Amino acid sequence: MLPALMVRFNLFESDDESDAYNTGSEAESEESEQIYRESFPYLLEDEWFLKCFHVSRDIFKSLYDGIAPTLLSQYEATVYDRIAATLRYLATGTCTSDRGVGGYKAMPRAEFQAMFPQTLNAIRQLICNQHISLKPQNRDEQWEATSYFRRILGPTPGVAFCAVGTHIPIAEPSEQKHLFYYKYGTYSLNALMIFDHRKRIRYVNASFCGAMHDSHLWNSSGVDSHFAQQHAKGNEKCNLLANSMFPSQPWIIKPKPGIVDPTFNARHERALATADTAVHLLKNRFKCLLGKPPIPYTPPECVAVIDVCCALHNMCLDENLPDIK
Repeated sequence: MLPALMVRFNLFESDDESDAYNTGSEAESEESEQIYRESFPYLLEDEWFLKCFHVSRDIFKSLYDGIAPTLLSQYEATVYDRIAATLRYLATGTCTSDRGVGGYKAMPRAEFQAMFPQTLNAIRQLICNQHISLKPQNRDEQWEATSYFRRILGPTPGVAFCAVGTHIPIAEPSEQKHLFYYKYGTYSLNALMIFDHRKRIRYVNASFCGAMHDSHLWNSSGVDSHFAQQHAKGNEKCNLLANSMFPSQPWIIKPKPGIVDPTFNARHERALATADTAVHLLKNRFKCLLGKPPIPYTPPECVAVIDVCCALHNMCLDENLPDIK
């Protein structure tokens, strides 16, 4: 079995805490807060944010309000400019080489490369744990999920999720290239994702090397223990669909081998397509994940990019934003 990166949060924080956060007086904090408020372009329409960044004005503003007080002030760019450049890269796969729309101006390359890691990590800490979780959001959620999948599958017990692996192209790593080699001379991370019936991402682990086969993702992720605990508690509405490469567990519903039940297998394929559609929506909204070009950072930094895109995907679904084609 190939090793997983298993890199989680706080990838870009400085060893010196004083370098990562402002530690000035209360008066300085109030002054900084006023500067942050004044630097946000309140007059721009929601449509402009959707065109430029593929997220709404409200989502952008929630990121701005959440990370502005903690970001370093050593850069010339404002907090708004740093978030804008970061989201522009996630949305298009480029930042410094495009003209944007509606007057958006790309940040110079050197400035972007300097500020991107800290800005991305601040967004990651703010939204990932809050917006990606396997815990039900309310009492009705599991009932709605199982009802949705039952309409497609028929009388299959308690399916609430779909699990898939998807490859995210990355730039050629400087070390251990063979672990990340995918095919046709490309390199990738193999991300395990779990989706619900609304196409929200309930779990993501993008820290697996591209050479790792899908059959190893589940066992290496550690997420199986969550479903085992739910099963032990008698929760009959916490099963999930997966392809035949996943391990055999009571809570993992896979296609039946051969032609034993072709009707069930056809229904299983249609139900699992919910996850495939969700991956398509995710990568269309955040085109940095399409690999054109591959994400040009180290594998641990690429994990952070994927995590943030997944959390923003859920936030966009919560606001019922239109799909990006």
